[in-house]
Amino acid sequence: MIVEHTKLLIIGAGVHGMTLAISYMEQGGCLEDLIIIDRLTDPLANWKQQTASISMSHLRSTRVHHVSSNPHALKQFASRYAYRSNHFKDTFGRPSLELFNDHAETSWNDYRLQERFLGDERVLTVRKDETRYHIRTDRRLITADAVIVAIGQSGHVVLPEWTDEHCRHVFMKDPSDVSDEVIIVGGGITALHYVVKRAKQGHRVTLVTRRPLEVSQFDADRQFMGPKGLDRFHRLKDDWTTKRSFLVRERKPGSAPNDLVLKVKRLIQSNAVTHLIGEVERKDDSLFVNGDKLSGEEVVCCTGIRPHPVNETFLQPLMEQFNLPLTPCGTPVLTEQLEWAPGLYLTGPYADLIIGPFARAVYGGQEAARRILPQLLATQKSV
Repeated sequence: MIVEHTKLLIIGAGVHGMTLAISYMEQGGCLEDLIIIDRLTDPLANWKQQTASISMSHLRSTRVHHVSSNPHALKQFASRYAYRSNHFKDTFGRPSLELFNDHAETSWNDYRLQERFLGDERVLTVRKDETRYHIRTDRRLITADAVIVAIGQSGHVVLPEWTDEHCRHVFMKDPSDVSDEVIIVGGGITALHYVVKRAKQGHRVTLVTRRPLEVSQFDADRQFMGPKGLDRFHRLKDDWTTKRSFLVRERKPGSAPNDLVLKVKRLIQSNAVTHLIGEVERKDDSLFVNGDKLSGEEVVCCTGIRPHPVNETFLQPLMEQFNLPLTPCGTPVLTEQLEWAPGLYLTGPYADLIIGPFARAVYGGQEAARRILPQLLATQKSV
């Protein structure tokens, strides 16, 4: 078995993993001290597959939220390569997916991160001895002084109880026999993007939502992207249960930006889309909403994604080894620097009780870099 050593291992090469790797280099990290590993072949692979599956044109984040630690990097990149103004939408400058991805790939290549990337490799277990972490993959053993886990949540889709083998999640691979008539379940940004995609393809679309379409420019109020807006949240300190309630209350999962909602409403008004409000129920082999039978054999659920419970991941052996603490909500008890054990850091859904409502968004990757990297780089330089 191959054995390698690195000062820093980043597990995950999605948006957060890429942000941490690029920020590490921007802030003086050494390329030879870094390894990035991902279960998929290429960085951002899952992100690209999912955004392509719904034909997403623009992100829900602002122009200052991207994969660099420099808030102006995306705007500077757009100016340098003469991207047109349509690549930034509305007053918040929400970037186009094309611009965001181009900037991420260019930054990745500029820092030669591909040389330190292990793709198509799955982490199996993480353990630790007195000084180093031991990460076993399906190909090798890696020892690392520090580990950042940035695995996100996008691999774990959520399906309602009424689904059967004829229903699929929108992020499951598209079947080859897409129907001309489709039932789309869900009222959030993913569902509405997918409605527009299927309507443009000339398909007859029935959209089923629990409540009327709701407008929200972002996943939560923008105030939660800054320290002032998060003051109430941070004052809860380690009252984890109340913090979790805060997050549930402030997030807006069943919503979408105004321009997208208006686009779908126009499709509904023109009868290109049928909109039903209510709960889906199954009776024998048929689906009903408000007592009316749904017609169409293809059912696509846009019903969310969830993080894997941390004790069901490759971290479980380490949890048992050191009895690492969990909150009553089942998430890791992290420090303000997102550290769970000395030299072990977690981002994304595992860090939302520290970062707040936007922990899982693009912003959350930048905030994770701000919290983790100064301490980590200072430790590396002192050794």
